[in-house]
Amino acid sequence: MSPSASRHSRGFTLMELMIAVVVAGILAAVAYPSYTSFIARGRRADAMAALTSVVQAQERYRSNRTTYASSTGSGGLDMERQLAAVSKYYDVSLEGIGESLSFTNGYVAVAKPKRGSPQDGDKNCQILRVKLEGAIFKYMSADGSDNDTTATENCWGR
Repeated sequence: MSPSASRHSRGFTLMELMIAVVVAGILAAVAYPSYTSFIARGRRADAMAALTSVVQAQERYRSNRTTYASSTGSGGLDMERQLAAVSKYYDVSLEGIGESLSFTNGYVAVAKPKRGSPQDGDKNCQILRVKLEGAIFKYMSADGSDNDTTATENCWGR
């Protein structure tokens, strides 16, 4: 018997190692977009929760005054701590209703992604809004150009 025939080789060949690397690369290429989409949806959910908190704070504010608050800051709702969770990715603000942008009959709570943040690439659900006019709530979304999208149901899950 020859000495090379009795030896058992151990380990992987270069070809086996290259195939494993290619398979791992393909799996990573497929999984990464799904992962980033999942993270973006999670941050979007945080923005929705922040807007819901603003709506609740507005109702508390209105119960003691004749108008809604015009800011989320210390002169209005004083919600800096509550909005800190989303402030890394979104700017949350309030807008008035009607031609005079009054806060008497309602408001629009807006969550816009910060420039350069990962949420800035969220295509259809980039800008989220909750509008209260009179007694009617409306959930809205817009793309990066601030055009209303038809994907509001997909953005808000309603």
